[in-house]
Amino acid sequence: MAATGAGTTARTDGDTASGVLDAALAWLTDHAEWFGPRWDDHFPPRDFAGATVMELLMLCRLLRRSDPAPPGAAELERAASGLARDAVAAADPGRDAENLPYRLWTLALLADLGHPDEGPFAAARALAERRPPRPPGAGASPVHALELRHILDLAGLAAPAGLPGAAPLYDACVAEHAGGTGEYDAYGVTHTVLYATDFGARPLPGDTAAMGRVLGGLLRAYLDEGHLDLAAELLLCARIAGGGPPALERRAWDRLAAAQRPDGSLPGPPFDAQVLAGRTGERATAYVFRTCYHTTLVTAMAAAHAGAHARP
Repeated sequence: MAATGAGTTARTDGDTASGVLDAALAWLTDHAEWFGPRWDDHFPPRDFAGATVMELLMLCRLLRRSDPAPPGAAELERAASGLARDAVAAADPGRDAENLPYRLWTLALLADLGHPDEGPFAAARALAERRPPRPPGAGASPVHALELRHILDLAGLAAPAGLPGAAPLYDACVAEHAGGTGEYDAYGVTHTVLYATDFGARPLPGDTAAMGRVLGGLLRAYLDEGHLDLAAELLLCARIAGGGPPALERRAWDRLAAAQRPDGSLPGPPFDAQVLAGRTGERATAYVFRTCYHTTLVTAMAAAHAGAHARP
């Protein structure tokens, strides 16, 4: 962890987050094509070609909420929007029903950002009205149902029969995941907060103080473990829930800033410097992208949210 000594200039959490964000956005913009066709050249195929670039669009929405917008935000949004349109156009029409929720999600994000792909969005909405996406079956985490509810709300579509509202789904997700400490439950908690609040655009529908305690405990645990991907998601969600203890947030930002690589990326759990040392050229670039992109993305989301809410 980076420490501030007696003879150094102290930096606020906002300063640290801003520096991390600028470097992360530069890396994400430089590697934007890897969220699109370059993925297929190096990694296993995705069920829906837009699944990864859709995450970039989520970040772009958070950057839109920042005032002023961070440097590079507009360039990243242009790149992400173009890749998303291409992914929708390239989607397998034979799997329309199977991929419909993520297709709707991508198109709704584009529309929300002011880059509507009107023909495909109208077609996807019409298909969803004729054949509503089915809620997850028994035994599935309620987070999947909450995700579907979030998608349909963002797309302006009515929920199908059998899909509860966001508030009862939030309660079910909390009951399912808030008592656990493993990766599965920790990611279940973060996704619950993100979907229930539209990534911080709305207040939590439940007990904010209780969720804050859950998030704070998990953030401490995963900082201790050095799991930066979960630490970044938990930091983002803690801010959405009203902010964690200031000392814990400072610790988290210092840890993320210290871990950020010179190129601006942040290493995810699979990253291994020794593996990277054995690779060169495009194989090295592909390895860094695959093992760092998600942690870099969610760290940028946390920093963007910190920037959006830095003013009193």
